[in-house]
Amino acid sequence: MCCTISKYVGVMYKVKHYVNNQALRMLYHSLINSRVQYGIMAWERAASCHLQPISVVLSRAMRYLNTDKLLTNKVTAIYKMQKIIQLKDIYNLEVSKFMYKYTTSQLPATFKIILNSLLMFIHMTQDKSKLGKLLYQKHVQTQVLK
Repeated sequence: MCCTISKYVGVMYKVKHYVNNQALRMLYHSLINSRVQYGIMAWERAASCHLQPISVVLSRAMRYLNTDKLLTNKVTAIYKMQKIIQLKDIYNLEVSKFMYKYTTSQLPATFKIILNSLLMFIHMTQDKSKLGKLLYQKHVQTQVLK
């Protein structure tokens, strides 16, 4: 996945002098962000050594989106300025959407069976602290739209 995203970041680098910032943002969302969002609930829980290269490539893409080089070099400020959410926030958003669909019964019946079985297993074991780690997210407030 990192190689694919890196190729698209290279495309952004090559065209950044020929298009405006809005076109670069469209490229980012269509080519890079769509790949990051796809399946993030499955792969984002990997070890940090596997996620670090993806974060580095995404940071490079953010620097290419920063047209005002004098304003900041900090990637977090560029995320906020461009109103794009970071990798960990994308994961929290997708898990929250999934859990909302679960609690409002909008998921297919198979998911309900699997998650109910998981809940039963956790309740039968002594370690109930896993429940919070596996299924529920803390309330997350991002600074993107402020």
